[in-house]
Amino acid sequence: MSADRPAILALAKATQEPANPMALAACLGVARSRIDIARSRKLLDWVQVLGIPAASLERHRGPLKRTLDTFSHRDGIVAQTGPFETVQVDGVGPLSFSVATDASRSFLGLVREGGRDYEPGVLRWMVREARRGAVIADVGAHVGYYSTILAAAGAIVVAFEMHPDLLLEVRRNLWANKLDRAHVINAAVGNHDGLIFNLRFNPTPGLRVNDEIAAPPPDAYRKALFDAILCVRLDTVFGRDPVVPDLVKLDVEGYEVHALRGAQSLIAGGRTTFLIEFHPHLIGDFGHKAEDLFACIPENWQRDVLQDDGTTRPVTAADRNFAHDPDLENIKLLFRPPAT
Repeated sequence: MSADRPAILALAKATQEPANPMALAACLGVARSRIDIARSRKLLDWVQVLGIPAASLERHRGPLKRTLDTFSHRDGIVAQTGPFETVQVDGVGPLSFSVATDASRSFLGLVREGGRDYEPGVLRWMVREARRGAVIADVGAHVGYYSTILAAAGAIVVAFEMHPDLLLEVRRNLWANKLDRAHVINAAVGNHDGLIFNLRFNPTPGLRVNDEIAAPPPDAYRKALFDAILCVRLDTVFGRDPVVPDLVKLDVEGYEVHALRGAQSLIAGGRTTFLIEFHPHLIGDFGHKAEDLFACIPENWQRDVLQDDGTTRPVTAADRNFAHDPDLENIKLLFRPPAT
């Protein structure tokens, strides 16, 4: 009952004070899904007999109807585009994923090669976090594989994807599974707020920001070579909102140090765990080394490697001194503040 307690109390208040539109607003404000919204519309019809002014009821009916209309519009997009493939995810169940583009087919191919799960240890660990109702920032969402699974497991997900062509894939995967509390942001995550003019490229797995350009290349707007992409700091995104992510999953293909330098206030807050897909063969492309990444995290944080079987081990000296070697496998670094 604990999860529904706010809704029950708000409903009780609304029925006890039928002439108080703010009590009704509090009741409707707890809607967390399209099912909740549909129930709220029925509630409005029911409480009309209690004498609440019609104008007050209509003020609430309008946004609720528009929201459901939006969901219907998205359902229509999913129905008219495709195809989708069903993937059985351990611990979550069957989910639909787009296979409409080269990028999505390529990624689902990686999933099939690895059995039913892609990176099973990472997936199991994150699903456990998601089941607790965590707020998760999926930075580098690609086609939305992790975002979809984590939202289905119960997390509130904020997915960041910089490549414009992948945005519809992320959204369609979420919409196909009716995961309405996931939010998608078309942006690169870095250490400044502004624009990155990135070379246009085919969005197959493993491609990323080309460089750290913060100002347009000469005549960029006149050329067909570039996409103008918003770049944001995590401190900016979460700096004004009372919601703080419990977990940041960071997979930005060598841009890790920039992203962490843009999250220093979030790190200082000590409430957010960081799971970083560290790319030792790419970080040097941006003039950084492994130690620069570790320097972004306070020394008193717990530092582990998340292994393929879902277990963790402490970071070793060898982990901190990766060479710039394209043959080295990516390592999953887990940084947890002392209180977690």
